[in-house]
This record gives sequence, C-alpha cells and structure tokens, in this order.
Amino acid sequence: MSLSLIFTDELKGFYKSKVMVALWIIFPIITILIHYLAPGVESETSFSVFTSIFISSIGGLIASLILTVQIIHEKDARAYDLFLIRPIKRWYLPVSKFFAVFICVTIAISIALSVGIAIDILQNEVIINFVLPSIIDSFVMTISVIAISSAFGVLLGIVSPSIIVGVLIVIFIGQYVEILPLIPVLIGIRNSVLFVTLLGIFITILLMIIAIIAFRRKQF
Repeated sequence: MSLSLIFTDELKGFYKSKVMVALWIIFPIITILIHYLAPGVESETSFSVFTSIFISSIGGLIASLILTVQIIHEKDARAYDLFLIRPIKRWYLPVSKFFAVFICVTIAISIALSVGIAIDILQNEVIINFVLPSIIDSFVMTISVIAISSAFGVLLGIVSPSIIVGVLIVIFIGQYVEILPLIPVLIGIRNSVLFVTLLGIFITILLMIIAIIAFRRKQF
C-alpha cells in the first residue's frame, strides 16, 4: 500500500466522522456567539484576529485529543497487526494520521476565520484593509499551533499506555506545548511571524520524528 492510499483512507475517515462535521459547524457558531456576547472585542483588535487566536487554542486541544484517543484505541484493538504484516512502511501510518487531522482541523478553523473576516467587513468596509496583515499573521500562528498539537497527539497516542493517561497528559501538558511557537511573539522578537513559522515547523518535525521512531520500535 502506498502512502497516498493510506493518507486518503485516513482523510476520508476523519472528515466523515461526526467530530469533524461538528467542528465545521460549531467553530463558526462559536465565532458568531463571541461577536454577540463580547461586542467590545473589535474595538481593541480585529474581530477575526481575536477569533483566530481563540479558536486555535480549542482546535489544538481537539486535534491532540482526537489523535491520541484514536491511536490508543487502535492499538488496544490490535488494528495495526493487519497493516504491519503487509508490505508497507511503518512510518506511513503516523504520518497519514497527522496530515489527515491537521488538514481537517485547519479547514474547520479556516471556516471560522472566514466568518470572523465577514463580520469585520460587515461592521466596517474599510477595516479589512488595515487588519489584513494581522489576520494573516494570526492565521500563520494558528497553523503552527495546530501542526504542533497534531504531532504531539500522534506521539502521545503511540507512547501512552491507556486512553485515560493520554487524555490527562493532553489536558495538563498539551497547552504548554501549544504555546511554544508563540514564544517569539511573547518576547518581542522582530519578524516574529517568520520565527513562529520556522519554530513551528522545527517542533512539528521533531515530534513526528520521535513518534515515527517510537512507532517503528513498538511491538504490536
């Protein structure tokens, strides 16, 4: 089996799942609710920027939980036994899961961000010209958070002994992993978006390399 075939199968499984369908609906609803429940937000910053930051924290947590729980569940069900007796490379499985969840959650956040931009435009037709760079910057940071969270979820799913342990680690430690790409912003580094992007890529690749090594050594 090729990598593309396994990835396509994983992607179909995730985007057809009830969780992902719910996210594509719930995230835009949350965006609209924030607009009406916190009407003062846009006076200080772009509403779409605020939405992107807020949704990314939720999306990162969900991405980690989905991957952690599914991989542990498949391990317990010995689902990987069937894959590993076939002539496929082991690293195909964790990489396919990573990209499937990363893409699905990114789509959900993009939909929510689009709703936020629409609200910005409807409130003030000129504001989008001024905040567009901030929107792009916040979206890049959001993508970095989702990528790191997804990689962390893959690694945690492989090494965690049980679903309960995995979920607890995601809840109590995952939030600290998510803020790693935001460190350049917090300490005021110039061109922070570039640093965020590079740092996000580096941490994601590092976590996935560790996950692949752990998966290859795992006895199924």
